[in-house]
Amino acid sequence: MGAAWWHPGALAALAALAAALGAYELGTLYAPTGLRISRVASALLAAGLVARWAFEAPAQVWVDLTLGLLAGVTLLRQLARPAAQGRFTGWAITLAAAIYAGGLLGFGVALRRLPHGFLWVLLALGVTWACDTCAYLVGRRFGRHGFMTHISPRKTAEGALAGLAGTIAAVALFVPFLPIAAWQVVPLGAGWAVAAQAGDLVESMVKRDLGVKDSSSFIPGHGGILDRIDSLLFVAPAVFAVARLAG
Repeated sequence: MGAAWWHPGALAALAALAAALGAYELGTLYAPTGLRISRVASALLAAGLVARWAFEAPAQVWVDLTLGLLAGVTLLRQLARPAAQGRFTGWAITLAAAIYAGGLLGFGVALRRLPHGFLWVLLALGVTWACDTCAYLVGRRFGRHGFMTHISPRKTAEGALAGLAGTIAAVALFVPFLPIAAWQVVPLGAGWAVAAQAGDLVESMVKRDLGVKDSSSFIPGHGGILDRIDSLLFVAPAVFAVARLAG
């Protein structure tokens, strides 16, 4: 939290590290498939996609050119792979992992650069936490009706509704401090709740496709980095869109 307060560069460094670890995790999950995933390149690309937001527009161009060059070199390296199949697919997943972990999380850093930036970042973190926590607690205690069980067997409709309510309540707390009108609380809360739960479901889909429970064991007892930031990956760009329009 302190990194968000100090300077966009400090937040960018923290977020870039999280994105790099997340992209590396995703590449590691795909390793057993036999596809040629460049996990290091994916991590570097993810970190770069986040870090670019710490620079002003002229410098961003050079960062983008560097990232494009790295992506191109990663593709050319596939030409040296002996495998007859899966080379382009491996490169595509390398890029997809970087965009998923870094491209989306970068919007959190972009938020910090806007007017009221710290509060917008705090809002994004707050609604993510409120949605995840309320959905988990209510779903675990009162959940009876399945929701998207083909993706995540433990998801319940009761939990999803609790996540919605928790997100709306969290948004309401920020009305006095941000350019959010009272009438916007429910529609914004609903939209951001959908984003948070979509983020969670997307990561669950990947893990289910690959037959794993957690993205890694990086955080003992809590899974991997992606397990911690999956909802935020979708909330950050959704909040950024609103904050940018709010001015």
